[in-house]
Amino acid sequence: MKNKMVMLITVLTVSAAGVMGCGSTAGAPVEPEAQETSEAAAAEISDEDVAQADAVEATSTSEEENTVGMANPWVEITEGEAQGCCDRLFKAPDGAQDQVWMKCEELGDPDKGIGPLIQLSFSLDDMNFTARAQQGAAEDADIAGNYVEWTVGPDEVTMANWGGGNMIGKTYRSVNDTGYVDMITWYDMEIGIAYSLSVAAADLDGFDIQAIAEQMYSEDNEPFTNMPNDFLEEQSGKTSFESYDEVISELTEGQGYAYIKLTGYEDELLAVTDLVFEYDHSAYQASIYGKLDGEVVYFGQVTGNGSACPLRIEDGRRI
Repeated sequence: MKNKMVMLITVLTVSAAGVMGCGSTAGAPVEPEAQETSEAAAAEISDEDVAQADAVEATSTSEEENTVGMANPWVEITEGEAQGCCDRLFKAPDGAQDQVWMKCEELGDPDKGIGPLIQLSFSLDDMNFTARAQQGAAEDADIAGNYVEWTVGPDEVTMANWGGGNMIGKTYRSVNDTGYVDMITWYDMEIGIAYSLSVAAADLDGFDIQAIAEQMYSEDNEPFTNMPNDFLEEQSGKTSFESYDEVISELTEGQGYAYIKLTGYEDELLAVTDLVFEYDHSAYQASIYGKLDGEVVYFGQVTGNGSACPLRIEDGRRI
């Protein structure tokens, strides 16, 4: 509509100038018939321009609407929200700055058990890093998105901390005219989580990206950290006891215990079981408790081989 107003003002100015005389036609009279023709032509041009302006305006509005509709698939989230999307998530290494957590739902597939892609960007020692994780991704999934040609790698490494120090990783390096790109990937077979860590810099000669990835392991992010080890911890709400007598006092009807000795271990241990078979006082499995730093704590479990080779409790049971 603005174009319409400009055109009308322009036409009216020209008509007025013709009446008053200007330029090479100064002082020349304007015939009434000619003036009417000019005004009609002005009106015709104005209508055409208005239609064109309306079309342009509609097109611009449509383009703006389309632009607004194209939302960024990456959404900034908190670290706590990121942990809720991935059971065994990494943490930022010590000294990391400018930490930003993000997720992309569009790169996940809930129907196939693939969670959203989680990303942590941070700076460390004047270098910018990008770490990614995706639960449910395939072991060979490319979640890093580094579209470069690798000059070195993949080289297989063993990751400290991750997987009890037994997790396998792969390192890559790209060297080109613009500088270096280093990447390490690793995969959690137990849960099914793909990880990657990447960094780009002018010179990465001598840099060890594996060491940074190993620092990013977090015991606090273990999914089963706060889960009870056995039935006794669950029903008592305790993870340590003052004595074996206190352990036994936590047992309920149908559960049993026995003092045992293990070859090569001097102290006496206590075995407790959730279910005692009445006919021979045997059990399918038992938890072993022992003394550590002045407390009685869970040591582990022993399991029989079905009814053919059960565990037998001899010293006592609680009915």
